[in-house]
Amino acid sequence: MQTILYLIVYLILILLIWIIFWQSSLLIAAVIGSPIVYSNPRAIRDSLDLAKLKKGETVVDLGCGSGRALIVAAREFGARGIGVDRSLFCVLKARLNVYLAGQSKNIKIYRKSFEKAEDEIKQADVIYLYLLNSTLKQIEPWFFNILPDKTRVVSLAFEFVDHQSVAEVKTVALGKVTKARLYKK
Repeated sequence: MQTILYLIVYLILILLIWIIFWQSSLLIAAVIGSPIVYSNPRAIRDSLDLAKLKKGETVVDLGCGSGRALIVAAREFGARGIGVDRSLFCVLKARLNVYLAGQSKNIKIYRKSFEKAEDEIKQADVIYLYLLNSTLKQIEPWFFNILPDKTRVVSLAFEFVDHQSVAEVKTVALGKVTKARLYKK
């Protein structure tokens, strides 16, 4: 009986630590300007269709959140995926989701800032972005400077300031009609 009581207390402590960790990660993300908002599978599919993602290509998701876009890319398009996020919570959640989706061989998730993800970006055939306009504006000069010529960039709902999209498609994200935009260097 005492062993069961210790086990219950232990599980409650783990749950409390996880909740504190999760809440602090979300708070830090919101304070530093990177809120966590997940895209829906339809919008992801529409975005990857716009990029003409093909089997065997590599998708890099900057700000990968839960890893959902990478899972859709792997399952439905036969792509390999690389996710980059600076939030420890998002990285752990994405890794768990990738594992549960049975895509661990096809998708890798890394915790790092975008600026430290140049090697991953250079491997990309397609880069998927679901980032705020302010974030896109902040990374735009650096991003297009290091972007390989062959890489297609698709941005869901938000757009770059100094670069014009070469194609657009309407989709639905967060219950609202929006656009996915395709960019090239």
